[in-house]
Amino acid sequence: MENNRLPYFLIDLMKSYINGDAPLDDKADVLIFEIGRQIVNCNANNEPTADLEYLYDTAKWLQSEIKKM
Repeated sequence: MENNRLPYFLIDLMKSYINGDAPLDDKADVLIFEIGRQIVNCNANNEPTADLEYLYDTAKWLQSEIKKM
């Protein structure tokens, strides 16, 4: 996944959660992995990570909500 596409994937995951689609665990896991991978890449290149960290925190929260389903 490209860094600039990650917010769209998070939004799509949120829509799926709101619509009650299931199962979403795998999608959440992949999204969190990809965001984490991008954070590592940015850190390696001394690039800012604040936006990615916000996406990561939001994805982790959503993952916890999905697990409650």
